[in-house]
Amino acid sequence: MKFYFILFFMPTFLYGQNRNCFKIIGNSIFYNNQNLAVQVGVFSTTDNYNDFKFENDKVDTVSPSFKFVKLQKYQFTIDGFLKYPHPVFISYYDAETNSVHSAFPFFIDAGVTNININDLFANKNLSPRLISKSNVEYQLLKKLYSNSVDTLTLIINNIRAKQKTLNKYLLKHQDSYVALWDMVIDYAIYKIYKNNDDKKILLKNAQLLSPTIKKTNTYKALIKNINQDFELLDGKLFPDINLNSTNQDLQIVENRAFPNMSLNLIDSLSSVTKKNKFTLIDFWFSYCKPCLAEFPQYKEIYDLYKTKGFEIIGISVDRKEDELNWQNTIKKYNLNWLQYLDKNEIVTNKLNIKSFPTNFLLDNNGVIIKKDISPEELKAFLQNSSN
Repeated sequence: MKFYFILFFMPTFLYGQNRNCFKIIGNSIFYNNQNLAVQVGVFSTTDNYNDFKFENDKVDTVSPSFKFVKLQKYQFTIDGFLKYPHPVFISYYDAETNSVHSAFPFFIDAGVTNININDLFANKNLSPRLISKSNVEYQLLKKLYSNSVDTLTLIINNIRAKQKTLNKYLLKHQDSYVALWDMVIDYAIYKIYKNNDDKKILLKNAQLLSPTIKKTNTYKALIKNINQDFELLDGKLFPDINLNSTNQDLQIVENRAFPNMSLNLIDSLSSVTKKNKFTLIDFWFSYCKPCLAEFPQYKEIYDLYKTKGFEIIGISVDRKEDELNWQNTIKKYNLNWLQYLDKNEIVTNKLNIKSFPTNFLLDNNGVIIKKDISPEELKAFLQNSSN
């Protein structure tokens, strides 16, 4: 009996000897012979939040944080290397319903993490067989959030209450990678921080972390992106950028205008804003369903106010291979306002625009009146301004 006991725990022991090695063993009866997507850390094509790598190169070509696996004999195995704990997200694409079902995050450390995966549509919680120390901490942290976060859905009911709980936790756990990642998950993955005051609290909480944590890629990327958000606030001027330039150093500075973008060889942003009382800049792409859902309302608003000093500039981040679909989308929805393509997302990356749609309503001088104004708010604003 003792002999078999030693053999069972030998893989964990061996992985524990190398502080950088990790192994994820996934088990699922429900998804046998199916493909799953495994994301470690943050999916990003621009900012390096992560500090890990998979053992081989068979990962998504767009972002090395993704790996696609197929369950064979009810199991898959992933190996890799990491410098500190990371969250992991497992998803399944349902082709019949054209929808993605994702599990709640779990944390991995160096060593072996063994998990059970059930029907992700019905149950987003993963059942660990061999649980990591960091995941134990994450479960504890979630319990502390019970007054502000729905324990079944993880939907935040009171963001200020959650921030207050996190603040108390950080005062006692300044070396917590889990607390760092919890902030990153809300900010960079779930994107719940829409209010600038909440972002300021988030920044203060992050600054409570220890010097060791502050040296990580994860912390540096979080602070960088929060500070970039502060540079595009209501009441500030939109910075100068050039859509056609791949080498221009973007300076987003307070009291400067939103980029006087060289939209093509003739047009620039300032030439458009100066001719109109109000200009809406809409960042979108042709496969973005929420973006497309807004177009009928924008069309109605534009037809009403285009002769009254209102203009829209649509800037798409479609990839080069999707340029035809971008053009067809413009024709399909009859988008008869200014349309430009930000090839390779040069401008949007410099502006730290990561979610779509994102829009900015500017005045005649290029000052940001409102970020992410809804079509309903926009219509009411223009109606009041024209009276």
